[in-house]
Amino acid sequence: MKKEKPAFLKKTVLILAAFAVIAMIPSSFADELIQTITETITETIAQTISDPSPDPSPDPTLTADGPVGDEPAPEPAPSPDPTQSSKEDADPTPSPTSSDQPSPSPSPTPKPPHALENQVMRIITPSEVNVDPRARSVYLPRIYVASGGNLLVCASSTLGAFDANTPNVSSGDVKSSLEISGANTPNLRISGVGSQAAGIINSGNGLRVFSNSRALAGSYIHLRFVSLSEVSANPKLCGDGSASNTRTIYLRGLGIDLNIIKGGVTLK
Repeated sequence: MKKEKPAFLKKTVLILAAFAVIAMIPSSFADELIQTITETITETIAQTISDPSPDPSPDPTLTADGPVGDEPAPEPAPSPDPTQSSKEDADPTPSPTSSDQPSPSPSPTPKPPHALENQVMRIITPSEVNVDPRARSVYLPRIYVASGGNLLVCASSTLGAFDANTPNVSSGDVKSSLEISGANTPNLRISGVGSQAAGIINSGNGLRVFSNSRALAGSYIHLRFVSLSEVSANPKLCGDGSASNTRTIYLRGLGIDLNIIKGGVTLK
């Protein structure tokens, strides 16, 4: 159809040109020529309408982008590896380990009882005590102690033992406000809250020193005072105090003997 349109236009132009030529020739001849041309045109149009040329069908082997045979066939998508997929199904997603989560901070370990840095205290004790040279038991005079922490009193004797009129008291697993260790032995330790330990050694007639073997005259008593963070009768803490808080009491025998002196008696 597209090829016939230019031919039709050419025929039309030729016809118009013929009419122009006819206009320039005599009328009688022009009339005959016009009739002949008109019949020719009429036959041509009728033939064109009755037998139109079919449109050329496109070549099935051709496409807009070129021959079909030259177009590359699409590659098939790779099928998943059955072994890989089964492995992925068998291996579940790992759950986050404890390392990914913030671990709770460990609670600080409580510090055991220990001696305080500040060991300043006021202590008043006698330096010697006069005793009967025959005595095997003596009460110490009152001892004054002013301390800023929990007090530990460590008493030791070169001869006798100590009786604080109180049995041993152990704290066990539960913290206690009073601990007593070494009752009725040459090494006594009393620890209490505040001035509790000092109150025990001053209770009744005072701290009693006794000996079952011989007289106490000429022996010594050592007293050590330690300020602690907590109550404890641990013997290792006795040496953690200040040297200035150590007192020594000498048990000196009185000058008494049992000699009988004869003398004259004047009677009036």
